[in-house]
Amino acid sequence: MPIRPENKNRYPADWALRSRFVRFVRARNRCEWCGAENGKPHPVTGKKVVLTTAHVFDHRPEAASLLNLASLCQLCHNRHDAKMRRAGIKRRREIEGGQMALEF
Repeated sequence: MPIRPENKNRYPADWALRSRFVRFVRARNRCEWCGAENGKPHPVTGKKVVLTTAHVFDHRPEAASLLNLASLCQLCHNRHDAKMRRAGIKRRREIEGGQMALEF
């Protein structure tokens, strides 16, 4: 996933190095969840795999420890982020509807 310009300053200065390390050294150029190989057809979708670096447990850009990062294909990354996106849409609807969601 591309970094949004408004969030760029929230990532650590060595983000590119961390991202490359996770994707190409630790994960050996494969998705850490499904094993799809970078640049090859995805076994499920058939589309060319492009690895991304995902925040797994803590989605904040500042949370860039290697234990929080994973090398994921587009399918796995989108499935992982879908839960967060759905929660964000629900929260925006509640706010726009005049009700603020409580967070504990």
